[in-house]
Amino acid sequence: MLKDFYQIIKLQITATKIQKIFFLLQEEEGKDVGLKFEPYIFGPFSKELDEVLDSLVDQGVIEEKAKPIKDVLTGLVIGYKRSYILNDDKDSHVEAEVEKFFEKWVVKDRKEILNYVYRKYPQWTRYSVIRDKVLRV
Repeated sequence: MLKDFYQIIKLQITATKIQKIFFLLQEEEGKDVGLKFEPYIFGPFSKELDEVLDSLVDQGVIEEKAKPIKDVLTGLVIGYKRSYILNDDKDSHVEAEVEKFFEKWVVKDRKEILNYVYRKYPQWTRYSVIRDKVLRV
């Protein structure tokens, strides 16, 4: 079922944004897509979703783009900002209500989604390293 959800994503989307959209799908729509979320350094995070994304990249269904994140002092690469683009535009078997939910959230700015999740679900952001920055907006 998770693979079908990626069929409705028609644009580039960051890993953080997709994690939050799936979190909201489970929390607000009550859809059980088999993901277990935990509070993490960037808010709610699902290891299973991360693994599905990696698998879809390996299968060539989605393309991963990784932009290096550099330390401002040393200039060394300390991580990557990942984003995904759907390679295959196959027909989707996703329920209409789920597709509508994704369409609503996928067009929103990442900051807007983070702000919403952090304010509505503070218990899921307790370990977040960006919590103060997100809530300042």
